[in-house]
Amino acid sequence: MKRFNFHSIPARKLRFLGLPLVYLGVAELAIIYFCGWTDKNSLLLLGLFLIVAGIVGYVLLTKAAGKY
Repeated sequence: MKRFNFHSIPARKLRFLGLPLVYLGVAELAIIYFCGWTDKNSLLLLGLFLIVAGIVGYVLLTKAAGKY
């Protein structure tokens, strides 16, 4: 299986991608909770995916920048 190459994506597009995904996932989960839609697994999994993708993206970007 071919590995995804993060260096093929321009750094200017990835620069501010990690933390906004985490914030978006947390905001989505808060909205779902306050609206009472906690019985919809697809919405909850989407919020979880956004948070995990944001954390992974932030760590990979920080590691590639040499700050980690």
